[in-house]
Amino acid sequence: MAEKTALQTAKTHIGRAVASKFPVVFCVVFAFVVMSGHLINAFRWIDLRHSDILFRQRGMQRVDDRITMVVIDDDSIKKVGQFPWPRSTYRTLIDNLIKRGVKVVALDVMFIDPSRPAEDKALIDVTRRHADHIVHAVTVDPQVANEHVAVYPFPALRAVTKHFGQVTQPLKNDDGSIRMQGVIIGRAPRTRLQEWAGDPEALPSLGAAAISILEGKDPREYLKLPGLDEGVAIRLNIPGDGEKILGIQKSPDGGVEEIKVTEFGVPRIQAWRILKDDLLDAQKERLKGGVVFIGSTALGAFDHFPSPFSGQEPGVMVHVSLADNILQNRYLTGGNALTPFLLIPPFILLAYLIVGLTPLASGLAFIAALAAILGLHYALFLRLFYCEIAAPLIGFATAFLVLIVHKTIEENRKAAEVRNMFGQYVAPEVVDILVKNPDKLSLGGEKRDMTMFFLDIAHFTTISEKMSPENLIQFLNHYLTALTDDILANNGVVDKYIGDCIMAFWNAPLEEKEHRRKACLAAVACVRTIERLNREYVDPTIPETPAVRIGLNSGEVVVGNTGSARKLAYTVLGDEVNLASRLEGANKFFGSTLMASEDTYNGARDVVEARLLGSVRVVGKNIPIKVFELLAKKGDLDAGWQKALKPYHEAIALYEQRKFEEAKVLFEKVLESVPRDKTTKLYLSVCQDYSVLPPPEGWEPVFNLTSK
Repeated sequence: MAEKTALQTAKTHIGRAVASKFPVVFCVVFAFVVMSGHLINAFRWIDLRHSDILFRQRGMQRVDDRITMVVIDDDSIKKVGQFPWPRSTYRTLIDNLIKRGVKVVALDVMFIDPSRPAEDKALIDVTRRHADHIVHAVTVDPQVANEHVAVYPFPALRAVTKHFGQVTQPLKNDDGSIRMQGVIIGRAPRTRLQEWAGDPEALPSLGAAAISILEGKDPREYLKLPGLDEGVAIRLNIPGDGEKILGIQKSPDGGVEEIKVTEFGVPRIQAWRILKDDLLDAQKERLKGGVVFIGSTALGAFDHFPSPFSGQEPGVMVHVSLADNILQNRYLTGGNALTPFLLIPPFILLAYLIVGLTPLASGLAFIAALAAILGLHYALFLRLFYCEIAAPLIGFATAFLVLIVHKTIEENRKAAEVRNMFGQYVAPEVVDILVKNPDKLSLGGEKRDMTMFFLDIAHFTTISEKMSPENLIQFLNHYLTALTDDILANNGVVDKYIGDCIMAFWNAPLEEKEHRRKACLAAVACVRTIERLNREYVDPTIPETPAVRIGLNSGEVVVGNTGSARKLAYTVLGDEVNLASRLEGANKFFGSTLMASEDTYNGARDVVEARLLGSVRVVGKNIPIKVFELLAKKGDLDAGWQKALKPYHEAIALYEQRKFEEAKVLFEKVLESVPRDKTTKLYLSVCQDYSVLPPPEGWEPVFNLTSK
């Protein structure tokens, strides 16, 4: 037996040791799993999707005023009449742009193979004349894996071109979106970005080449910008591109024309308008001294990629975004690849601290912390700082959930220990308090404003003498169960059963602000229940119909665990408790059913109907108190009392003024509506006596009760 006990003790100690070290173990294991690479791809996918959400929350932003897109759209192709366009068309397009004062024309259009000589000559000629203002596109050979082999325009055009820009998109994420772009792109393997800057044949990207001409800089100077990813790539802050229809307007011929204005993103001008020199004054003004990116947006005639704002963003937007980000210094920066993993331990520690709160507080704190983290992350994003937080957030949420489960298991284990220790000695309500607050196991209590309830089944002695023990127990259990249900339904706590008596109280151990109202409603319900039970429970051996007497009182009492170290009882003590018991007994004097002190009744006036019984001085008290009989819930008063209540109170007032003859008349009137009311008969008898022999001077309308 001793060996068994020792084994159980050892198991308990081991379990507690494991429990105390669990958070640390979990943190280490989670960090190891993440850093080992098993979850990196999943977290990265979540972070990419989250960044798209942040862009959509932020909304579109207007690009630098010096940047414009000239788009080869479906309308432009229809108006020109063929596609691909002859190269002479591009000559006209470039000439018209330069004529309008455009400083840089960057073409996201490839001219790899020669065309008809006359057409090639037109493009070569315009490139030679405006060589300082034109950037031609260079791509890569897709047939060469893992190598950057540049593919230039056809030789004659290459010979006269002064500025080239890479239109390669080497930084696609796994979902096909482009969120980064290199400033300088060279021959090094695409996964080794740091080597591009040192590549002698490296070229600037189209966006970097265009703004380097605009600002008169060497493109490699942009590699000195702070916060570039691996020193050579920009984390794109994509401005977005869209138009908003401001309204509709009738044209002079009576038709209807939509008026569209680009409100956010990149201003677009259709290429056909440049070719025909059909521009608005605002468009002409914008082109002066600016950069124009020419690219296709016609259906099926452009390279596209998903962006936060669209699933079909034209590829030229990558170069526009890069140029805008550098010009306005608003590209995204952020932590390195280790940042998410460095955040995991403090996030798990935060979860551990939150779990230590109460269940409701920990749940609210978890939600608040999650909202705060996401809010801070969004605020930093708006300030152009972005780091991946999927791993830390998932670590935080996972740790919180696992720790909550762990805490629940531990609390259930401890609760079982407490229940095993005290369940056979104290009431279940008290056990629940001890489980939640083990510090309440010590003797002692606290002062509280409470309402006490005493109920006694009238005539029980007579009833018990005529019934067999078996029937008596069945009868008592049947009645007490129903009456207890009324108490519990109104948030009361049954303290004890004393034979046929029930003692209950409100506002402990749980706080109940409306304890007076709840107690009064429970008492009224008990009276209705006893009437129902008398109709349902038929036993010919019962000599008298059971009834109840109830006493209610409120006030400051001491509540807590009392008794010995071996056996505790959670109960209430104090004069106000004794007064409640006295009021239950005082019903015998008045012939009433449900007596409440003035203090209790004042807290429930809005929910119950009552009548004044009078002023009484109970045993052990020198100061009289007013007592009331609760008759029904508000609005449920029977017809007899609806007629009798007003004359009854008028009669009581006359009685207290020593106008006994007048009071006697009204009491007789009351009995016409409620002929069996014993309290009215009591007052009528007293009035008759005082009419014959008036009370002495100094008489008080107070009943001195000499028995308990």
